[in-house]
Amino acid sequence: MDNQALLYSLDQQIILWDLKNQTDFDDYDFADIQSWTQNHNVHAIIDWQNNFHYKFNLIKSPPYIIYYIWNLDLLNWDILGIVWPRKKTFYSDKVLDQLLSLARDYHLVTISGMAPWVDQLAHNLSIKHHIPTIAVLGWWIKWFMEHSDRNIIAQIVQNGWLVISEFKLDFKPTYYSFPQRNRIIAGLSNILFLPQAGANSGSLITVDFALDMHKSVYGVPDSIFSLESMGINQYISDQKIGLVSDFTKFLSSNFIPKSSPPVSRSKDIQLSPSQKTILSLISDQSAIWLDQLSFLSQMPYTELFAIMTILEIHSLVCQSSPGIYKIL
Repeated sequence: MDNQALLYSLDQQIILWDLKNQTDFDDYDFADIQSWTQNHNVHAIIDWQNNFHYKFNLIKSPPYIIYYIWNLDLLNWDILGIVWPRKKTFYSDKVLDQLLSLARDYHLVTISGMAPWVDQLAHNLSIKHHIPTIAVLGWWIKWFMEHSDRNIIAQIVQNGWLVISEFKLDFKPTYYSFPQRNRIIAGLSNILFLPQAGANSGSLITVDFALDMHKSVYGVPDSIFSLESMGINQYISDQKIGLVSDFTKFLSSNFIPKSSPPVSRSKDIQLSPSQKTILSLISDQSAIWLDQLSFLSQMPYTELFAIMTILEIHSLVCQSSPGIYKIL
């Protein structure tokens, strides 16, 4: 891990932007933390670095730093986000087990939040059904590596999958850190799925993040007498999210079967700051006119046309109509 990321991790008071132009690190002793990160295979990427994955820039309020263990290439796959309340029920467990037992036959990755009981079931079922999974942590990586939950982390890592967090290595969770984590889950997901959600469920926060980022969200209905499903039933009734009544049809409509070759995706997309800015502006809208992009970015049309060409070549954006762009 480079010294900028290490210094950011050492001091809770240091702001990442203070480090951007810092080149003298001789006064700092990084030995202990560098040894720990190397022993646990923890790496970091910062948004001004070339290898900062473009998908992070598509998240509203994108993270500035990401700590990760193992395989960032999973971000190039189609990702199925799974969220639901902390309270497990027989119904939600059965729904998820049935879904993931079928999902193993499709080219996809699951993503969830590693919260005890519920999110961890999504990861454990992914492991059981041999589906790559991404764990997004709402607190510090070091805690997980020293906690009983490290067994799940270890299985994810041993399978060559991915664990990520935007929080400093010694960060202690707060009331806002979990919603922060949820926006990353929503932003990285191609499709978000809920097996259950009560009327005031925190998982609906993730749904709202996803809808705000123009993501497709689906859920399964339950009895109108079920308190655990009042929220999701209402969202389905209001047509905010799609209804799933057939898992095979849902999966085949949104993901590529393993019987077909996966869609070729570039694994080495590196965007310039200007390209990242335009991509972020487009992702803030369901669709946007080129004139609007020029106005918001203050870029001349010649530069903007060149950027749009690059983004289209990488299959990151397309024209829904002439001169109107949207995220792919």
